[in-house]
Amino acid sequence: MMPEFSHNAKTYSSPHLEGEEDFNIMYGFFKPKLFVIAHSYIASKEDAEEIVHDVLIKLWERRHSINITTNYTAYIYRMMRNACLDYLRTRKNKLSKELSADQQEFWLNYSALADDASSDIIANELHRLVDRTIQHLPDKCKKVFMKSRFEGMAHKEISRELKISTKTVENHITKALRELKSALKEHLSLLFL
Repeated sequence: MMPEFSHNAKTYSSPHLEGEEDFNIMYGFFKPKLFVIAHSYIASKEDAEEIVHDVLIKLWERRHSINITTNYTAYIYRMMRNACLDYLRTRKNKLSKELSADQQEFWLNYSALADDASSDIIANELHRLVDRTIQHLPDKCKKVFMKSRFEGMAHKEISRELKISTKTVENHITKALRELKSALKEHLSLLFL
């Protein structure tokens, strides 16, 4: 006997469903409708399809133990909605745990950086590194860089005072900055490993 699926079915006796053909008819009838419901809750098409499949398999496996005396379709739609809500709840909990690990790492890094003693040590170490790097620059380069960065002199002023071209001033500053960048890059990469 072929079961009849109707949107308005008031009473449906599930034990009448037995064979693979009955399953295929039920599956084919409800799958598109349930997919619309699932996809309205869940953005991922693949996840929505998987949930629809799971609900229809669960319905089929329980066909002998459930006794639906009201609207069969409403019962299946409610099963679908509950499965979607369970999926979303599980996903939320999983994301919450992952986010918590990221948050813990953030707070650990923040605490280390906010610690005044640690910050002072790092700042002093960087200051010494900058001073040491500047001291190792060639004399003329060092002099130009100091006048530019520490005395706040413009390139033209440095050029006039040291009797060199502005292009030479720019080249010395570029060289000094390159050396500082290199020294700091090595140091900071070791510091934040």
